[in-house]
Amino acid sequence: MNNDAKALTQKQFGAHAEGYVTSPTHRAGYSLERLIELLAPQPGQRALDLATGGGHTALALARAGTWTVAGDLTRPMLHAARAHLRQQGAADVSFVRLDAEHLPFASASFDVVTCRIAPHHFPDVAQFVRECARVVRPGGLVGVVDQLSPADPRTARYVNAFERLRDPSHVWAYNRAEWHGFFGAAGLEVLHYEEFDTEQVLVSWAALMGCDEATVTRLRAMLVQAPAPVVAWLEPRDVLTPEARFSIRQFLLVGRREG
Repeated sequence: MNNDAKALTQKQFGAHAEGYVTSPTHRAGYSLERLIELLAPQPGQRALDLATGGGHTALALARAGTWTVAGDLTRPMLHAARAHLRQQGAADVSFVRLDAEHLPFASASFDVVTCRIAPHHFPDVAQFVRECARVVRPGGLVGVVDQLSPADPRTARYVNAFERLRDPSHVWAYNRAEWHGFFGAAGLEVLHYEEFDTEQVLVSWAALMGCDEATVTRLRAMLVQAPAPVVAWLEPRDVLTPEARFSIRQFLLVGRREG
């Protein structure tokens, strides 16, 4: 099952790699700026950015003076990220094809590990967090940004089904308590946690994953028919118009490796 999920992720993102280089949600915005602010990477430190996508977090780390490795499971995504970073003058970033749940690095290899807007694609998020904790040095920092699920199981199932309709490689977005549990079990002391909403325009959000018109119609129907707790979570607006919008709730979590 895990291998099937990872193969699907590679298929989905390989076909749409360039879109993630130009995506406003991924290339800039509050979560990227805040993540770098909290981690405060320093010149000469070693940084690892997992599921690097378009390479935007890796670029921010490199601009802070770190020696940076950008890793991704999908080869076309790595190619797109490399081309983007070379255009930005970040020639010293290394690119590695890797599985975030099985990192090819020795323990305590990095000062900072990041992963932004990606773990909802991972079949085993607990294993991913354990690997982050393993490869960061004692006292080093792990910073994660991702989609958040509500605590109520029925509402979480609806929200995740909505995401999966748009992107079949979406596995599951977890809630706040689950993420704190992942960090604690891996030996990461939580230093900071916050939540925020990102507004999405339905048509362009769906287009990023190549959705056809029929799928957009089904996504719109899910917003129209959503039960009250889902409406409170997704906050759909102008759903029956071309400007249909909704919110995706995300979190930012920073932990420090103990020991």
